[in-house]
Amino acid sequence: MEPLVSVVIATHNRPAVLRQTLKSLTGQTLQDWEAIVVGDGCRPDTAATVAAQDDARISYIDLPVNFGEQSGPNNIGFARARGRFVAILNHDDLWFPDHLASMSGWIDATGADVVIARAAVIESAASNGSRHTILGMGRDGFYDPVITIGFGSAQMVRRSSLPMLGPWRPASQCFCESSQDWLFRAWRKGAVIATMPHLTVLMLHSGKREGSYARDAASEQEDLMDAMIAPDALRLKILSNADDPSLPKRSRYLKRRLLAALGIHPRAREFRRRYRRGAFIALLRKKRDLPAMPEREPGVEALLARYRAGNGKP
Repeated sequence: MEPLVSVVIATHNRPAVLRQTLKSLTGQTLQDWEAIVVGDGCRPDTAATVAAQDDARISYIDLPVNFGEQSGPNNIGFARARGRFVAILNHDDLWFPDHLASMSGWIDATGADVVIARAAVIESAASNGSRHTILGMGRDGFYDPVITIGFGSAQMVRRSSLPMLGPWRPASQCFCESSQDWLFRAWRKGAVIATMPHLTVLMLHSGKREGSYARDAASEQEDLMDAMIAPDALRLKILSNADDPSLPKRSRYLKRRLLAALGIHPRAREFRRRYRRGAFIALLRKKRDLPAMPEREPGVEALLARYRAGNGKP
């Protein structure tokens, strides 16, 4: 039988954090789900981590080469999803136990194509004195292109709406994050995007953690999962040290809203001032201690080098 929710998890060589993320999934109060874990050219230990879950609802597919960012793996997950709804869970983020139940209820209650949960961006433990940021705020309960930020782990989409909404664009084609580019384009197509006023997502951005892919550690996720045994107490603790994103003044808001109506994403406009197209993902890979973006059109010599390396040859 088709599950109520398909969960798409893109991952690349971080089995320790993936283990905690899957723990937050299997601990959901709503258990009518399937999970599609898409490895982005992973080592064998990622497959072993998924297999260790011993859960028939969790499938795993590994790309033959590294795509380099989550848009490709997510699109594969969307294509394979069978559920009435599709949710994204980034491999280093965590869900509160009531996330899927709350989101599936909210998307039905609002009749939305997409729903965005409130999410807390957990600052790095190395950032002394920093406060968390709460994302997912809308206007009157719906997406506003000027103020709404809803990253992948906070999104749920009605699967029947996916053909109209289309896939995520590769990061190389976006000025801002692929997730925000997709939401903006969905809004431009007339999608109903609701925002849920309930904190159900914890985001631990690898791009804010220097060398996050160079070590297989998940101490932050483990501590948060231990605290998840009392979810409301954890919510209170996080919210007591959190801030809403700063909102623009009315004149600036109206200007940005006009630009959005003309097809210019306010967030992409800000990114364009700092980065060329596709440069943001390159910067993130460097901070995460990953190599440069893989070559999408390698020649014969580059392919030979790749296969020799894969066979342990010089």
